[in-house]
Amino acid sequence: MTSNSGKILTLLQSFLGTIRKLFTFLKIHWRPLFRYGSIAALAIVSFLIGGSYVVWLTKKEEVVANLDKFKNEVTNYYEVSQIRPIRILDRNGKLIGEFSRRKFKPIRTDNLKEHGNIVWALLSSEDREFYNHHGVNYTALLRALIINLTTFQKQGGSTITQQLAKLTLDLGARNVFNKITEFYCTFYLESQFDKNTILSMYLNRIFLGEGNTGVEEASRYYFNKAAAELTPAEAAMLVGIIPAPSNYNPVRSLKIALKRQKLVLFPMGENPQLHPVPSKVERNFSQKVDANIKKFKSFYKVEVAKDGEKEFYSSDIARYGFDKDFTVNLAPDFNYGIRQHILDTFSEIDIETRGMNVYTTLDYDKQDAAEKSLRDGIESVRKKLNEVKSLYLKKGDNEEARIQQSIIDNMNGSLMSINPGNGYIEAMVGSYKISNIFRLNRAVSTLRQPGSTIKGLVYALAFENRIITPSSKVVDEEINIRGYSPKNWYKGYKGEVTARIAFAQSINTIAVKLLNEVGVGTFLEKISAILDIDKATLERRFQPNLSLALGSGELSPMELALVYATIANGGKKVTPIQILRITDFEGSEMFSAPVKDPEEAVQILDPVACAETINLMQAVLSEQGTMKLKLKEEDAFPMGGKTGTVQSPKEARKKWGNRKGVRDAWFAGINPDLVTTVWIGNDIGAPFEGSGSAISGNIWFRFASYVARNIGFSETLIKPFNGDFVKVDVCGDTGLLLHPSVVCAHPLYGQYYYIGEQPEAPAGATVSAEPSQDEIKTEESRGTTPNSEDGDGDSVELELPEVKDNPSN
Repeated sequence: MTSNSGKILTLLQSFLGTIRKLFTFLKIHWRPLFRYGSIAALAIVSFLIGGSYVVWLTKKEEVVANLDKFKNEVTNYYEVSQIRPIRILDRNGKLIGEFSRRKFKPIRTDNLKEHGNIVWALLSSEDREFYNHHGVNYTALLRALIINLTTFQKQGGSTITQQLAKLTLDLGARNVFNKITEFYCTFYLESQFDKNTILSMYLNRIFLGEGNTGVEEASRYYFNKAAAELTPAEAAMLVGIIPAPSNYNPVRSLKIALKRQKLVLFPMGENPQLHPVPSKVERNFSQKVDANIKKFKSFYKVEVAKDGEKEFYSSDIARYGFDKDFTVNLAPDFNYGIRQHILDTFSEIDIETRGMNVYTTLDYDKQDAAEKSLRDGIESVRKKLNEVKSLYLKKGDNEEARIQQSIIDNMNGSLMSINPGNGYIEAMVGSYKISNIFRLNRAVSTLRQPGSTIKGLVYALAFENRIITPSSKVVDEEINIRGYSPKNWYKGYKGEVTARIAFAQSINTIAVKLLNEVGVGTFLEKISAILDIDKATLERRFQPNLSLALGSGELSPMELALVYATIANGGKKVTPIQILRITDFEGSEMFSAPVKDPEEAVQILDPVACAETINLMQAVLSEQGTMKLKLKEEDAFPMGGKTGTVQSPKEARKKWGNRKGVRDAWFAGINPDLVTTVWIGNDIGAPFEGSGSAISGNIWFRFASYVARNIGFSETLIKPFNGDFVKVDVCGDTGLLLHPSVVCAHPLYGQYYYIGEQPEAPAGATVSAEPSQDEIKTEESRGTTPNSEDGDGDSVELELPEVKDNPSN
């Protein structure tokens, strides 16, 4: 103790000695330090002020032009008919969408008082002294500076004029240099325009999230009404979005939007005089804020569902926002992406005055079939869940019935269909739907664990690295690899089987063994190459361990489609394409998708390994697979697939009354020139009964059957390619070559193998196999009626192992 005290005393004395020396130095040299410091500070300030003024002068011409346009917009009559539409066409020329940008009258100085609630909300929250200052509120700036320095919390002090200056300049990065430039623009605005003109321009130009510019557009998007009709609560929510539109809007985060709404409503109650017509403010409004919020939540059906500590908000806000610009909208999820691309790529002048014809890759016949197939599939799931709810009600268990209804309401799904040869997206359904309303595009945005559907990539890599062949004998047994012991979706183990049957039966232990030999690092490298995922995203979504073989990473339906599109494309990279070309109404070309030579595409996987994988996908749909399809001869068409089912974790089941079930049901299907993925799940993670084959597989089969009957497929599932391979006839039971002298229950014709790896002939028989470049000929299983395996077949229960696999393995 004494020794430690001595050390502390020595350090303290040393510190005090250093301080004394510093003070002595400053006492002696303070004059030159002050002089040179002042000169340096003056030079820096001069540089900032002068440099910013130079930037302002270079931007001034552009700013003045924009402001003249804004002024005309708010002071002149606005003719909506001048706006020319954007027409979206499918690959066959069918009109599938038509929308117009800003097809409504903007806020003008002569109707500003008609928009009393939004003006009241804006001034109360953002700039209470708007009509009293000359562009800069120095008191507010000083207050913000003090708060920033004392609490380390970000506090804004900008006026509405300053915010309009920032919007007009659009300088990008926030720094002192740009801030001073904004001051120049602010003073210019105040010198050229009156307050009502500045306020009107700002209301028309402020970005309010989800692609909405201006309060009029945002009002129609979120609340399906004109801005002049906004209630105080609705206006408060819009103003609450302003500080961070991408994060504070009610579509992205309703919870935050509601908090922001309340933060705006209270200042409104404290400042009724800021309403353009104060007499229209409800009496004692400040005491009725909570009542206004309650009325708002009731009208928009704001609900909160809980999954443990997580909260899931839902409402009717933006329910019709998706279609606010559309007069024709036959493919809402697809068209939304097209609309966003147009708004992000082209200028407002081009969008509003030139008109556009957008020629896309969508095939509306396939799109319509996809929507109907998905809707029918989810309706069948909802019907079964409703039957369970009815049983709870009969028993008088209202709480369980309420939980069941919550599960029903949140059932959802998506379907994505892409041509692997050219990357054309031919069908995209982002959500279960009843009508064309706003909804999240789950085909692109939802990230879920793909379960066993990822095994196609695992097996392709195992083939490519010559670890196995489709006929190799592999052993299904209890394993423990560095602490990881996966279970199968069925009880026990099958022992020795062929790799083909292991894939067809989706045996978990064998998939994990194969990934262990392939190496997690190799697997992640290929995933990254297929999806163009950067390292940070890869590490966040794919933990480097052996559970990746069972689909523990996160993929969207679009991304899973790209994995299988790469396999179907002979291992060559597939880039998704939605727009082929864009012309204006006079026929002038505005955009054309670059034409790429398929031969120049990056080779990510070996084509022979991909062909072997597709052969195995055919086995999944045979009598040996997890989705047994029995088709009449006239109904058969080339196909292969992979099922995937992710069990709901035990902890999650407890949150839902110990209900058993699955969390995600997947299917990936391959047909000639078409790869399709289907995902079915629950938005709030609740369990439901079913499996990848029984639910998603049947949806895919409905869709593929429609395409086969009404549009047609070619007969070639695997396109010709160059490679060192042979095609041989094999017995699916033994993996040996097919021979007339040996009875085989499941003969397979034209199966791909690397040269030198073709299977052996049965004992006592000799068969020769020569290299071939011919197209594959397959024989489908034949019977009477389509049928899918029931229950939770092909499911995985994903609990990450504690011991991580070596990524560089």
